[in-house]
Amino acid sequence: MPNAEERPCRYKPWLLIIVLLGAVLRFVPVWFGLPFDRARPDEETAIGHAVAVLGGDPNPHFFDWPSLTFYLFAAAFAVASWIHRLLALDPALTVNEQYLVARGCVALAGTVTIVVLFDLARSVAGETTALVASFFLTVATLHVRESHFAMTDVLMTLFTTTSLALLVRPLTTLTHTGSVQAIGIASFVGAGFAGGLAASTKYSGAAILAAFAASEYIWTREANRMASRVRIWTPALALVVSFACGFVAATPFALIDYRLFSSGLVFDVTHLSTGHAGPDLGRGWSYHLERSLPTALGLPVFAAAMLGAIRMATTYARAALIIGVFCAALYTLLAPGRTVFFRYVLPIVPLACVSAAVVVQYAADQLARRVRVSSRTLVVVLAFAVSVPTLVNSVWMDVLLEKTDTRVLAGRWLAARVKPEESLYDAGGAYAGASLVGLSMHRWTVETFDPTRNAFTNSSGRLPDWLVLPESPLVYGTVPMDLRRLSAEKYELAQTIPATRLQNDASVYDLQDAFFLPMSGFATVIRPGPTIRIYRRSRPQAP
Repeated sequence: MPNAEERPCRYKPWLLIIVLLGAVLRFVPVWFGLPFDRARPDEETAIGHAVAVLGGDPNPHFFDWPSLTFYLFAAAFAVASWIHRLLALDPALTVNEQYLVARGCVALAGTVTIVVLFDLARSVAGETTALVASFFLTVATLHVRESHFAMTDVLMTLFTTTSLALLVRPLTTLTHTGSVQAIGIASFVGAGFAGGLAASTKYSGAAILAAFAASEYIWTREANRMASRVRIWTPALALVVSFACGFVAATPFALIDYRLFSSGLVFDVTHLSTGHAGPDLGRGWSYHLERSLPTALGLPVFAAAMLGAIRMATTYARAALIIGVFCAALYTLLAPGRTVFFRYVLPIVPLACVSAAVVVQYAADQLARRVRVSSRTLVVVLAFAVSVPTLVNSVWMDVLLEKTDTRVLAGRWLAARVKPEESLYDAGGAYAGASLVGLSMHRWTVETFDPTRNAFTNSSGRLPDWLVLPESPLVYGTVPMDLRRLSAEKYELAQTIPATRLQNDASVYDLQDAFFLPMSGFATVIRPGPTIRIYRRSRPQAP
């Protein structure tokens, strides 16, 4: 619980500054990539189902993800369309507008999470520590990055953080009053409902149920110790019922279309355990601890969070139990899997920020006893020093996101040069391929090249007039060596659109994800996308 001797600080101006910084980092630039709508894969899935819901069918007929994100985006599209009508504009949103609205919803959710985390951390350790925790989340690279994308992870993180904040808040009342009877039921109802919404955003949000169990353990123990007649099982009942209501309200067709829902759930479990496209990176239990979390937070903040976990457990035991059990439950869900996207650990990031803030506060207090500087001044200095690498990463990433994607530049270059009667083969496929929307030509699909035969199938021995070959650290930018050899023998290099300069071995990519921008190591990165080399056939072909 917060230190009783801590003097009240004027936190609101500082919190406002932190939130504004967080909003800038998350909203700029939500327009990245557009009008190229494949700069961030999977956005089209969420937006497409939202458009279908808005079209009149509330059943998404898709349960690889729960449904709340679709309904939220559909509601946002409806509001945007209504605003268009008020302004005498066409009520139908363009694709670009749909992406902007959906990304704006997620960026707003990411910004609101900063405020919710402040409330959580203040209940645990006081206002000063809460400001530090909020600042750490503001600059956390993974949270900043994911807040730009029209996807599920940031929304789920908002709801899990809200649920935990509502679970921890009554602990403050218990500390101040010493009585379980003073605890109302509203916080538990809100925590359960927010947890249900988290699970209705992404199934792994159901890990919040473990935190509910930890909370009930605390109240049961305290009620028995205080010999109170309060109905100790009322909080548990409120949590479970409101959780179920939250989930069903946001994913109602989980009951109505149970067969399709269950198959989607089975797919998720199978996909997590068997792995995704790309290299086998091992199991989640080691990868996320060694790679995902240090990259998500920045190494100094991650190290502080690990040290802070000890301080949390010894000083704020009740809150640490609720928060720690949730983190352990979520990590246990991820641990066996070979699909190890960085974003899977995003709900842990805000909680790690609280832990890091606790140890920074403790270090400042200890140092203040030895030097003639106030503890709060030292907190500011230490927090900034610890977070500098993370802040630099987040700003650098936003700057790069704003630059035009290589796939867009390649499409523009080709549009000015490829003739309608010419043929083109783009080896990048759905993820690494150039933006060729609107180009008039004969486009050969990725399936037309057979690497086992080193030949284009169904082409009567002919070769395409143009070759477009991507190059990237990701598997999605991999081109067969035989095709590269063919480009050297039968083609001339017409244009190179670089994404990086020199070697970029220091860059840390999410290797299973088809997002062509690293999480750190931006020194050699020029712009988003793979490096694209465009070749033109140099030798005439026999008829």
